[in-house]
Amino acid sequence: MKKWIASASLIMAIYFVACKNATDPLPITFFDSTFQEGTDDWTGDYAYYKSGQDSAVKFNVSLADIPFRTDSTLRGLRVAGTNTGDSLFWFIKRKITGLDPTLTYKVAYRINLTTSYPDTIGSSGRITYIKAGATTEEPKKILSAGFYDTSVLKGAIGKSGTEMLVLGNVGNKIDSIAYRSIVRDNANLAVEVKPNAAGEIWLCVGTETTYKGQILLFFDRIYAAVSEKQAY
Repeated sequence: MKKWIASASLIMAIYFVACKNATDPLPITFFDSTFQEGTDDWTGDYAYYKSGQDSAVKFNVSLADIPFRTDSTLRGLRVAGTNTGDSLFWFIKRKITGLDPTLTYKVAYRINLTTSYPDTIGSSGRITYIKAGATTEEPKKILSAGFYDTSVLKGAIGKSGTEMLVLGNVGNKIDSIAYRSIVRDNANLAVEVKPNAAGEIWLCVGTETTYKGQILLFFDRIYAAVSEKQAY
């Protein structure tokens, strides 16, 4: 019941953002990944590190049991990477097809995840941010002058960009290291994206941090809504 209420709340919030002032309702398509039977076509990559440090970053995406759950059968998408420099940006992505290349779309998220990082001033939980958005072309890392950047216009650390918005940090809502479930969303401010000629866009969810060490998160559910932008 709680999951249904949360989903219904997101639907109403996204409907308001996408369709306010519209004379006719605009179609909304929902993409719900719960990771109980697979990755649902989500793959990952990482950036903001020096060339040659791949083994030190230890980036990994896999299905795994979610800690701190009474239901021991509940699984999620486990994503981990270690920051060995000034910062690290890792992300997961999924291609969406069947859209109209002539239209612009709005994308909003509700993300359920499990985190162990403390939620206190200056802590790892407060300086690690969740971002989500959408891109026309596949998000990739780009090597330039011995440093891996990313093709995604995600904004500076802790700031929103044109293709990704800050949804919050990964703090666990307590002042100690312990796994807890949190929810992050951007239902009040959707990202706008235009499909490529084939009618494709890419959903993108990531974290960026200046914390020196491993960032390990379990994504319980990624719920995305894609709606047509109203033409005024």
